[in-house]
Amino acid sequence: MTGAVMTGVKWKMLTLLVSEGSRVIVALVLARLLTPADYGVAGMAIVTTSFVVLFTDPALGTALVQRKEITELDRSTIFWATVAIGVLATIGGIALSGVVADIFNTPAVAPLFAVTSLSFLFNSLAVAPVSLLTRKLAYRSLQIREIMATVAGAAAALTVAIAGFGPWAIVANWVTFSAVSTVLVWILSEWRPHFMFSGDSLRQLGGFGAKVFGARTMMWANINIDNVLVGRFLGATALGSYSLAYNVMFLPMARISVPLTQVVSPAFARLQEERERLERAWLRSKRLSTALLIPSFLVVMVTAPDLVDVVFGSKWHAAILPLQLLCVAGIATALVALNFSIVQACGEGNALVRLNTIVSIVTISAFVLGLRYGIVGVAAFYAVAKWLLVLVDTRITTKAVSFGFWPALRAGTGTLPIGAAAAAAGYGFRMALVSEGVPAIVRLFGVSLAMLILYIALVAVFAPSVAGEVKELIRARRARRDPAFAAS
Repeated sequence: MTGAVMTGVKWKMLTLLVSEGSRVIVALVLARLLTPADYGVAGMAIVTTSFVVLFTDPALGTALVQRKEITELDRSTIFWATVAIGVLATIGGIALSGVVADIFNTPAVAPLFAVTSLSFLFNSLAVAPVSLLTRKLAYRSLQIREIMATVAGAAAALTVAIAGFGPWAIVANWVTFSAVSTVLVWILSEWRPHFMFSGDSLRQLGGFGAKVFGARTMMWANINIDNVLVGRFLGATALGSYSLAYNVMFLPMARISVPLTQVVSPAFARLQEERERLERAWLRSKRLSTALLIPSFLVVMVTAPDLVDVVFGSKWHAAILPLQLLCVAGIATALVALNFSIVQACGEGNALVRLNTIVSIVTISAFVLGLRYGIVGVAAFYAVAKWLLVLVDTRITTKAVSFGFWPALRAGTGTLPIGAAAAAAGYGFRMALVSEGVPAIVRLFGVSLAMLILYIALVAVFAPSVAGEVKELIRARRARRDPAFAAS
């Protein structure tokens, strides 16, 4: 299994290089061609679509991955159940597109949401084969699919944006990615469904899946309800600026934490009976994850004024302060990023629901309280809420899986003081460059590079164990083994 996990990491890195290159190009072009209002209108459609997508796989795919043994009856049952849900969701989405537009008081949302509803069917068709490939740790196939679908979506978005269709560019990206990734997963998967269905199988798999689905739904609310509230009460332009800030902030999570989670989650599930090995693997994963995420968020936070101006243009100035505040929230999120994975891998569905209920209540309350102060208030209250939840999240997680609380907390926060020191130095350096009249683009690259070099040097001196684990990971890659995720 360790070799498979290492292969997964390798393919994730390749995916990042190819997919993120195309996504960066698309983001830059769209930011220049679209207005904040365009982003906001498309965001209203996309955030609603992302909610309905949850129902196209009510965690039945996760149950296929987590369950120790499955039969062909289980596989085919999940396929036909999710496809049925996808068909109903697509029909319902098209029929209710006008209602969605009314919720946001923006008529232009209706046709956008009607088209994105097609992704419900595409996604439902992919649930079973993706889950089975994940269960087999077939990372090569999964990443080839993601790379090609991302490039296809990028090409569609650029074509539509250059043609002058505004928010439709974002919709084209979303729908094209869904369609192409679904076609590719069937090409790459050897499994084909049989014409069989079992209510008993659905109930058995759905028992665990229902709890995970409830947790996922609340996680969606934690991540997306701010967009719903901003769009509904502050309007499309405000949502456009806030969405840009959030998307930039979320880049480190999407490019580091999410791929890592996708790789280690099935591996954690395989180790669920070997608790000591599992705990060591989880703690090591947390240390490596936060060691990469913390400096990423801090660099974005310090350089945000130059980053927004140089990369996106002056019309996005309103996104700067929300971006900096959201990076503060991002650091707190990084500290608990792998908690969900370990609880899910251990099959602790009740703990998932309990944890996400608490997180949802606190997070949504923060969004509501912050609305009166605009998008800056929403970002600020969110940052406070995320930091308040770090201890709670860690406590519930470690109790559910019977791991130590303090080792888990130390694994997440070990490099935080080092990152703070690098950020303070970077801020001072940037202010000195501003006073000297150095151009923004020079400040952006100069400060980013200086912060990263300083951070690496400080980690080598004050956190040699983390530096050693990174070196071990590199050596393991060459030796085709994986000490980062396997027991030492």
